[in-house]
Amino acid sequence: MRSRTLREYCPHDMGPLASRRCRRCGRTPTGERLVDGRCLRCRALELVDGLDADLAGHARRVTMLSIQVADELRLAGVVRRDVELGGLLHDLGKLTIPAAILAKAGPLDAAEQELMRTHVTEGERLAAGVEALPSSVPAVVRSSHERWDGDGYPDRLRGDAIPLAARIVSCADAFDAMTSSRSYRPALGTELALDVIRHESGRQFDPEVAEALVVSVGRWRLELEAEPMATAFDQTLRRLRRAQVAS
Repeated sequence: MRSRTLREYCPHDMGPLASRRCRRCGRTPTGERLVDGRCLRCRALELVDGLDADLAGHARRVTMLSIQVADELRLAGVVRRDVELGGLLHDLGKLTIPAAILAKAGPLDAAEQELMRTHVTEGERLAAGVEALPSSVPAVVRSSHERWDGDGYPDRLRGDAIPLAARIVSCADAFDAMTSSRSYRPALGTELALDVIRHESGRQFDPEVAEALVVSVGRWRLELEAEPMATAFDQTLRRLRRAQVAS
């Protein structure tokens, strides 16, 4: 499968063309308006950096894996953009959740779970306030905990009613959560986590997305296990920049 260029990540419906390079990453994104001299991806990354280290690392890893799944599904254009930005911002609403709940060393009680669930609607609200962010991206944040079988939240959407980008982010989010250590449980091994993804295909996850994630992890497994995934994410961006130069 060919490498995609950064041009295929860039939105094409966001106003005047950028007239200068992003001052953070050095890109000149096609069809994207810079805000305060920064492109959308870099502004999203700055929001992610406002989360604690664990959540920021999680957001980067989820984004990297979501992009790989999008590649496997041969997605491009607006959906691919929404996968990337939605992946970065999917936990933005946790900025509004009390630190004591986020750091609790054990399962949440019913009241805490209810409060935690508000992070998707709060994240949607915060994302909607990001200047020049396409309206489809906050929708990805809102729907990132919906389930294929309709038993998710906040809207109990089912099947194709869930935005495709949100279905991808949801699956990548679950995989990373399972393979990351928590204060109250150790991380699952990669193969066991993939077994869970397979088991939940058609229930929690879109079957096509689940299959694409399993294939993607298999293809990238050595890289994922050999180094921190945040580093792998940065390497992925460097490869994409080289592809842009080559094109």
